[in-house]
Amino acid sequence: MTQEARKQKILQTLEEHSRERGAEMMAVPLARGSVVLPVIKLPLSVPLLNADSFRIAPELDDHPSAELVRSDPLGSEAQKVIAKLVRTSHKHTKELKESLKDGQDEPGLITRAGILINANTRCVLMRELRDEGDLQSDAIRVAVLPADIDDPELMDLEAVVQKQRDHKDPYNLVSELMMLKRLHIRGKMTPQQIGKRQRLPARDIIKRFEILSLMERARYLVEPPLPLTTFSGQRSKLQNWKELLTRVQELDARDSPAAGDEAIVEWLFAYMLGHNSVHRLRYADGGWIDRHVVDHLSSHGEIGSKLAEITDAAQDVHKVDDRTDLDILDISENTSPQLASPSKAKLLGLAVALHNADPSEKVTLPDGSKHAAADVSRILKAASTKGLDDSKRRADAGERLVAPENLLKKTYEDFVAANRAIDEAVGVAGFEKHIDTVRSVLDDLSSQLEIANEMLDARIGSESADGN
Repeated sequence: MTQEARKQKILQTLEEHSRERGAEMMAVPLARGSVVLPVIKLPLSVPLLNADSFRIAPELDDHPSAELVRSDPLGSEAQKVIAKLVRTSHKHTKELKESLKDGQDEPGLITRAGILINANTRCVLMRELRDEGDLQSDAIRVAVLPADIDDPELMDLEAVVQKQRDHKDPYNLVSELMMLKRLHIRGKMTPQQIGKRQRLPARDIIKRFEILSLMERARYLVEPPLPLTTFSGQRSKLQNWKELLTRVQELDARDSPAAGDEAIVEWLFAYMLGHNSVHRLRYADGGWIDRHVVDHLSSHGEIGSKLAEITDAAQDVHKVDDRTDLDILDISENTSPQLASPSKAKLLGLAVALHNADPSEKVTLPDGSKHAAADVSRILKAASTKGLDDSKRRADAGERLVAPENLLKKTYEDFVAANRAIDEAVGVAGFEKHIDTVRSVLDDLSSQLEIANEMLDARIGSESADGN
């Protein structure tokens, strides 16, 4: 169907609608105010899928045919690409498709040129049902938008109606952020205007601009850059990004952008290994990899030792970062920042490779050795889990000067409780099998006590020498 034939079909159907008594109408919340629109039925071959749909924006940006779609969005090849993206981006296609066998609950929205503003997924699934012989009618119900509607108003409309969630499938975080960015840049809407339509304070809109910029900055800290869809999944929580943003902004201002980059890398390392709980991921900072992960890696045999050597062997020479004008508010084109810590970059690169690898595949460690991805992943996840536990424990202990006594007090309480548990267990049959393990732990504790006393004695000796 030519574009002119498509327009004529819509106009013809609108004329028929105007002559029909009691024809269906629908109120639509345009930026100019609520407008009652005619609802018509069009053959499924008429509508064009929307290449600018916010729902597929992250996936389209990363797609190898992205340029084809942008250059000819209405062409048949582009429409095929969009159809696949639309289908895969909806998390409840099976349930939605089944519900469409009996027809649509709500009409979609379409322009006079035949481009769908929403209902793209419904159109794709209805075409499938038609081809499978499971659709009662080869028609889709759509409300036709005014002829004078412009691009900013179309973008605003999609942003508003997306909150009416079909089958509980809201936009993912990246889609939402890209939607707000387009409303601001292409739609020329201020944060205040966007906030009013989205029912959010303007400061929250600005914060989301900053988070999208942070995502762009983060993905370029990996070579090759991470696809933006890396941050689209269920595990990408807005609160995690808010906390990271606060941390990075503080480091950028206090130290340098290189320090901010390093904080992002440490956070990304945990994120790529599957740590996404807000109450855990917030402890992936403050040098947690060197301070809390490396020792745990060393306890995991040959592979763990090789992983620990990555940080031991690498010289973390911090580059002087001349990006003094870095602006995390900038949501335009991004430049590739320079990473401050080569060792952490290698660990992050390995975590990314494991994230993308099939468990049966082999991954190459920096020393050139190859190991099963499942084994390396298991060790990194175990060490990072314990590392986050240690990082939380250290953070809970307070500031540097009081942390030792706070941690030791807690250890003492645990030790007293352990002695009571021993007293309760010694008379129980079968406890003798556990005695060697208990003694081994006690030996480890004794070793740690000796190390602590040696450090304190060394400090006392240093102070005495300074006094003389």
